[in-house]
Amino acid sequence: MRLSVLRSASSKKLLLLALPLILANLSQPLLGLVDTAVLGHLGDAQLLAGAAVGTFLLSQIIWLLGFLRMSISGLAAQQYGAFSLTQEPAQRVWFDELARGLICALVLGAGLDLLSAPLLAWIQSYTELPTLAQSSLHTYFSIRVANAPIILFNLVLIGWMVGHQRTKQVMWIQIIGNLTNIVLNLTLVFGFDLSVAGLAYATVITEWLMCIASISMIYRYVRGREQGLPCSAIPALLRKDNIPSSSIRMLSPDWFRLARFYRLLSLNRDLFIRSIFLQLCLAFVTYQGARYGVEAAAINALLMQFFVIIALGLDGIANAIEALIGEAQGQSDQRQKWQNIGISFMWSSIFALSFAIIFALGFSDILGLLTNQTDIIVAAQPYYGLIVALPLLAHWCYCLDGIYIGLTRADVMRNSMFVSAFAGFFLVYWLTLGLENLGLWYALLALQTMRGLTLGGHLWWLYSKRLNRLANIPT
Repeated sequence: MRLSVLRSASSKKLLLLALPLILANLSQPLLGLVDTAVLGHLGDAQLLAGAAVGTFLLSQIIWLLGFLRMSISGLAAQQYGAFSLTQEPAQRVWFDELARGLICALVLGAGLDLLSAPLLAWIQSYTELPTLAQSSLHTYFSIRVANAPIILFNLVLIGWMVGHQRTKQVMWIQIIGNLTNIVLNLTLVFGFDLSVAGLAYATVITEWLMCIASISMIYRYVRGREQGLPCSAIPALLRKDNIPSSSIRMLSPDWFRLARFYRLLSLNRDLFIRSIFLQLCLAFVTYQGARYGVEAAAINALLMQFFVIIALGLDGIANAIEALIGEAQGQSDQRQKWQNIGISFMWSSIFALSFAIIFALGFSDILGLLTNQTDIIVAAQPYYGLIVALPLLAHWCYCLDGIYIGLTRADVMRNSMFVSAFAGFFLVYWLTLGLENLGLWYALLALQTMRGLTLGGHLWWLYSKRLNRLANIPT
């Protein structure tokens, strides 16, 4: 593919969609740093320990349920592409996939709330934390998990907006939400002296505000599409109060028919299985690394920050890819779809190369920002080559994930992750047992590489089929 393609309209569109998502992702670590700083100034390390365990537990659960965002993003992107082909008013059909996603989120959130008590009891018995830390864990987790439906609503709403290419709105919701959370943290914890409960309530309030803002933006956007307004004119609707009650037929009995849920449920099932296998590998790195001693655990904690940086950047690209590929798929435009796939690979490679150069030049400096313990920095030096290679090898699987979410082929993603976990991660770990913790990172690199190879192999098979069909078309 010629480099001039990078100057094409599709290339610019991908970049404009991706940059807001990358900025939104980069605002997340700031919130985590403030949360830790607030807890660290409460006067007792046990409060920090308990809330940290609660945060980790809830984040892992929400991460496993992240399939809600991915499935809705792919379906919404295809819906966006399909409706761009017609001048008919969208009416309630714009909300069909969104409504079904919200229903799934409500059911899963309610189920999580019901299971929270036995889950928390099991975690408390397993961790064997001191009394004050146990109390901190119980307080934080109980308050946060009661808001589980809203947490999952936000996943669905953000997925829908990404699918409909409203990435700037997603950026502002995320950034303003994170800043609001920081202000509420400081106000409730120190101003009202609510301690750990204040931290939890600040997040709950922020989640509600983000949910309300997302619903408002989606409603105004859909209303603008129905009135035939260009997207650039839709923000003007925010200044109008005379909304006709018939502008959008909000309710539909189709939302509650099981047959209509089948596609969404099958997507969610496959993505959930994929998430379990991925989480199994990442949890194994943490658990097994801790067994290799304090130094190995400390090194892994530092190196995981490089992994997070890569994920924050490449996830933004992958989300934009979902939207573009899904749009072309919804339009049944094969030529545009494959052109978008090529552009996706090019931009993903450019970002990956940028990360690799930054890590190659600043590996020790970045470690120095994360810790002042010279012995840990020295012990981490053998991992230099792995960290530099990680973005170059891992970006393929991030990019391909975005492509297959846009195609709504979660079954391929599930199968790829299964093969990669056992034939990549665990096999390489077994072969490198003698390297101990270093072998864990070779296994993690193998996991990402194998994901790229399996998904890429399937994509090549699809492309070959397309070439064969074109070759058989009579001229």
